[in-house]
Order: sequence, then structure tokens, then C-alpha cells
Amino acid sequence: CVLLGDMGLFSSAPDEEQQKACLAALAASFPDVSERTRKQYAASHKFKPDKASKALGESEKWRAETLPRAPGPDGSDGAAAASLLFTHRGFDHHGRPVFLYYGSSFAPKKWDADAVMLGVVHTLEAEFAAADAKDPSNDGCCVIIFLMDGGTKLDMGMAKQFSRVVGAHYPGRAYKALIYPGTPLATRLWAVARLFFSSEIGEKVVLVKQKAEGRKTFEEHLPEETLSLVGIDS
Repeated sequence: CVLLGDMGLFSSAPDEEQQKACLAALAASFPDVSERTRKQYAASHKFKPDKASKALGESEKWRAETLPRAPGPDGSDGAAAASLLFTHRGFDHHGRPVFLYYGSSFAPKKWDADAVMLGVVHTLEAEFAAADAKDPSNDGCCVIIFLMDGGTKLDMGMAKQFSRVVGAHYPGRAYKALIYPGTPLATRLWAVARLFFSSEIGEKVVLVKQKAEGRKTFEEHLPEETLSLVGIDS
């Protein structure tokens, strides 16, 4: 039996019996939910059965209500997000899907973060499924690259949406978030944006510098094929 402490998800894991008891309770209450998902919720809530069960139940309700909704017709905010703002760009060295969020300086001011996030959710779901099909043993996590030369009201709204949605419904699935370019402006923007993120997400963020140093950081996480899809020059 592989327990979450062995997976390195946190440094001070509850004891083995507490882990087993929580996982057993979730398995009994949510037999149709994958074991990996149950483990992610258990770890996210420190193996406290009541809290983990409540969070997973709320997430299953959210999924039932949200996923059947299409991201929207062509030209809508949600559809535009799926095709322009948030796209799948290959896989990292370990088969995790890599997503690119392209800063929204070009987006119409009327775009709404709630609608855009619906497009993002559909893209996440499709590519998590693709990663599972490619390698069923993958850890279920992803890498998100935020390409932001500036920052708009929509970008700040999306920061809050990512925090809320990823934290509540995709716990433990953001392996790393790379913000590029890690300029002084980006650092200031992140200092504001991170206020909307959980500490867990904040610890996963890397500000990637420009030029050769930044290229080296990207190479640590992404193979050459994915770097090409993301648009990172050699």
C-alpha cells in the first residue's frame, strides 16, 4: 500500500493508521471515485475524514453541475479561453500535461473571468484524460505556464478563479506553475496575485527569468518538443 507520506505531498504526514482510516472512509463513501482522486483529497485535508469527505462531496456536485456545460459557442468568452487564453502544449519530462495561459492583454474588456474559467475547466479535463490515456500510471498532476508581459483586470480575476477552482476541485494536481518572464513587473504582479492563492499553490510557483537563465529553468521541467510548442526559443 503506497501512502501519501511516501509520495512526498507534505513534510509532516499523519500516522499510517490515520491515513488508512481516512482513505477507507472515502472509499466507502465514494466507491466510484478513483483511488488517486481520493488520495489527493485526503492529503489536501490532512487525512481528516470529515473534512476530506465534505470537500470531495462538494467537488463531485460541482463536477456534475459544471462539466456538462459546454465552454460556449464560437466567439463566446469560454470558447475563446479554450482556444486562445488557455491551451495544452504537450507534456513535461514525466508525462504531466503542460498548459499555457497567455496573458490577456489582447482580450476584449467585456470578457468575464467566470465564463473564461469554464473554458479553462474543459481544457483541463480533456488534457488530464489525454495524459491518463498516454500513461495510466502518471501522478495526475500538471504544469501551468503563465506567459504575462503585463497584467490586466481579467488576469487578476483569473488568478482568483484559478485559486478557487484548482484549490477546491483539483487538489494536489498543480505540480508547478511557471510565470514568464519573471521581470520586476511580474514579481510585483505575483506579489498581489499570490494573496488569492492557497499557500500550497503559492509554494509551487516559479518566476522564470529571461534569456539563458530562464531557458535553463524551462529545460529542468520541459523536454525540447514541449519547449517548441510553448514557443521558448533555444
